[in-house]
Amino acid sequence: MTTNNKPIEVKYSDSKLRILVEEYITMQKQEFTFKDLCSYVLYWAKEEGKTVNTGLYESNEFDTADGDCLARIPEKIKQEGRIVVADNNTIFLKTKE
Repeated sequence: MTTNNKPIEVKYSDSKLRILVEEYITMQKQEFTFKDLCSYVLYWAKEEGKTVNTGLYESNEFDTADGDCLARIPEKIKQEGRIVVADNNTIFLKTKE
């Protein structure tokens, strides 16, 4: 058996990623981590067959381009005033729906 620990490429448009991020934030009571957000997006990407570089032993990391794209979305939502960053930039807190 071969292992495949390459970062996963996700074949979602920027708008679909934004929708997934919005869904995840809506489901959270008050706080969430970027790591948990990434896990949520990866789960749906795998479920919907929107991943590349997957195998029996899958990585749980995005490739650089997808990770950067995903990281920009909470930053935009933060600028909209709907979330704030806490705990050394590892936890996001919801401020309003």
